[in-house]
Amino acid sequence: MKSSSGVTSRHSAAILVSADSRAVTVALRDGTSFAGPALLVPPLVPRSLDAAGVALLSVNVMPSHRSFHVFSALQHTGVQTLQREPYSACDADMQRLVAGELTLDEASALFDRLIDLTCTQLPPAPPQDPAARMLIQLLDENPDLSIEELARQLGRPPQAVSRLFSSAVGMSARDYQGWLRLRRMHDVMFTPRSLTDVALDVGFSDSPQFSRTYHRWYGRSPSSTRDPSQVRVFVRGDAADEPWSPKS
Repeated sequence: MKSSSGVTSRHSAAILVSADSRAVTVALRDGTSFAGPALLVPPLVPRSLDAAGVALLSVNVMPSHRSFHVFSALQHTGVQTLQREPYSACDADMQRLVAGELTLDEASALFDRLIDLTCTQLPPAPPQDPAARMLIQLLDENPDLSIEELARQLGRPPQAVSRLFSSAVGMSARDYQGWLRLRRMHDVMFTPRSLTDVALDVGFSDSPQFSRTYHRWYGRSPSSTRDPSQVRVFVRGDAADEPWSPKS
């Protein structure tokens, strides 16, 4: 990644590691800034990023990940400065990833390794409630389930389920469902379909609403994400992992 962004706020935690050990800068809305070759942004922390000219890896830790509760516990402490040295064992693979030479399976293994290395630098978090993990899994598998339906499957009152989810993830179940719907747009985003069709398929009323939400979360427009001169996207195929292009 070699760019800067506007202010974004994401439901996932973001581990920012410079593959070339150059510093990046994360700025908060109150003017506070953090600079270094390795930073952690907990979930739902509004920030802007300056990584111009830096080979930066952004590892997004989703609520469904086994270690998400470690990062969610830091939501109210803000951006964390990390030591870059523990990641040095992954330098070769990070450089290969930046060059587009890793397969998706290799990249996935690298991301998990980077997450594990980050957790060694963070304070231990209380174990995640098994019921909360089951709740996240149920919503990931079916984002349209109502709180009442989730409560029936867990055998708990709806209000207790709402509190459990908010405590575990840091947002309401409804907000999480909206985020999951937007994540589904990746299934159709990198196809020849128009952005209007993508917006309607994901559940937005029109393309402008979709574009505003997308920019708030990712700091760029959906059309720029589709531009292969700005963003290189790999789509898993049956035979090989190939970069997506508008002609694919």
